[in-house]
This record gives sequence, C-alpha cells and structure tokens, in this order.
Amino acid sequence: MRISDLGEFGLIRDIQRLSLRKSSSALIGIGDDAAALRVSPSKILLVTTDMLLEEIHFDFSFTDFRSLGWKSAAANLSDIAAMGGVPRYCLTSMGIPDRVSVEQIKDFYRGFHSLMKAHKTMLVGGDTCHSGKEMVISVTVLGETERTRILSRSGARPGDRIFVTGTLGDSAAGLEILKNGRGPKGKGPEAKRLIEKHLSPVPRVAEGRAIALAGCASAMIDISDGLSSDLAHVCEQSGVGAEIRSDRIPISASLMKFARGRAMPVLHFALSGGEDYELLFTVPPGKTKRLRSLNLPVTEIGTVKRGKRVFLVDDRNRKSRLKPEGYDHFRRTNVS
Repeated sequence: MRISDLGEFGLIRDIQRLSLRKSSSALIGIGDDAAALRVSPSKILLVTTDMLLEEIHFDFSFTDFRSLGWKSAAANLSDIAAMGGVPRYCLTSMGIPDRVSVEQIKDFYRGFHSLMKAHKTMLVGGDTCHSGKEMVISVTVLGETERTRILSRSGARPGDRIFVTGTLGDSAAGLEILKNGRGPKGKGPEAKRLIEKHLSPVPRVAEGRAIALAGCASAMIDISDGLSSDLAHVCEQSGVGAEIRSDRIPISASLMKFARGRAMPVLHFALSGGEDYELLFTVPPGKTKRLRSLNLPVTEIGTVKRGKRVFLVDDRNRKSRLKPEGYDHFRRTNVS
C-alpha cells in the first residue's frame, strides 16, 4: 500500500498501533496536539514538534525569512495553546541549503524570537546540518500545565456546544492571493490583512490558557488543517458526531469581500483552508455561562451529537455530510 492511499492520519494511526505502550506517566501520547507527561503529582509537561518543508509548507517566492521564523514559532505555540498550557522552552533544528546566507538565518530567528519572547519562551538548543536542495525546519516546544487543567481532543460528549475563536478562512485566502501573484503592494487593506493572517498568524495562547483555567471546556484542538478536518479529529478521538451551522461560522469582512464574485464559495476557505491557528473547543451546556463570562472572542457554531458522523446545516436547515477536506500531506487531493 502506498502512503498516498492511506493518508497522513491513517499513517499516524498505524504508527500509534505499532508504538502502543502503556505508561502511568504518559497521560496523552500520539494523536493529540501535544504529548502530556506527568513529571510531578501536580505538573504536566507538554511536548510538541512540527516540521516545515520548503515547497510544502512555505515558498520563498512569497514569504521572507523573518515571517517564516514567526510562523514556525506560531505553529508550535498553537499546539501548546490547544492543550491549555503555558509554553516554556523550545528547540530548533534546520537543514540549510548552500544558497541560504547567514543574514537570512538571522532574519529567521529575529522573527522566531519576536513571537517566542512575547510568550516568555526560551530557545535552549537544537541542531543544524547541510541540506542538499530545500530548507527543512523542525521546532519542538516544551510547555506545562496543571494535571487538573489539561485539555485533549478526546473529552467531547453528546450535548456539548462547539465553539471557535476568532474568524476562519483568512489564512487560506491570504495564501490564495500570494499564489496568484497578488502581493500586498498596491492592494487594499482587506488583501493585506488576509496575507498577514497567513504569513504571521497569532496563536491563541492566552485564550487557551483562560479556557483551561476556567475549567469550562471538555475538549480542544487548534485549527491547523481546516475546520472540517480538525472537528473530525475531535469527533474521532471522542467517539462522537457533530452538527455545525454554516451561518454561524465566523467569517471576517476581509474574507467576505475577497470571496465576493469568485467561483470558490467563502465557506470553502473557512471549512477546508487551514493554518488559521484558532482554537476549536467543546463546552458542556452547564458551563457555557462560565465561558461567556471570560469575554473571549469566541463563537458558538454547533453541537456535539451521538454517533460518528459530522453534518453541516445551512440557513434553511438542510443537512449535508461534512467530510474532512483540509490539508493531508499524503493525500492526492489536497486543498493547498
């Protein structure tokens, strides 16, 4: 069987089965945003790692090294946010081709450290090596949380309400603008905002921490692969289904203007786009008031249901199956 037939998440499940070992200190392992390891009776160590590959995750024809550094940090900080944790330390590894200069690497770290510094996260190590052709970046972030406050993808239950932070689809629209050669120069504020959301996303670390400390969420994930895919991850890990309302999905004015008159509907970007690095989480009905009291930028978009299927309900109450159509590294039909 080829990996492209199995897909990224099928491959991860196979690796998980081969690696399955029980440990009282490994509370959460393969299959979530971060591993959760008990290091003391009250504290949990969170560990996450991500790779970024040139021509897969980034293209130097429309990104610069400083933006790439920022985004590399954001992707990993977002995973810690999804677990309700606080990022503390990070490590970076790089495969660097001959064409990349010392100044460009410094620019990468200027962007990287500007975001890490804002979250009081320290670079403590890593590795560098020569790469034959494309640049390769790997970032690992270590964070922490209390055992009673840890959040995972597996806690959603029927009846829970589904919420998201911010607006969805902006990053995918920004990528579309860049791919079509329409950079920010000479463009209106809407295009610039969408491009900024793609190149310099802001992880919801403070929001994730506030949700965890309030104890109001039953499950949480960051939206990195697209709403349709990341909601499917939560449902699969929790053994539930879901219904979301298309008219409740938060869409920015910039994206609405960008999508107007285009063949691709605005919901395509919100459902399948990915790299928004917003948070998707579920809340038991009795705790929604507590969530509202936090005054966070969140929107209720649906409800967790019994069963295994996920449905999209439109503004005329017509229901259709929502299949995961976000990014999968090994599928042949990727969106971006």
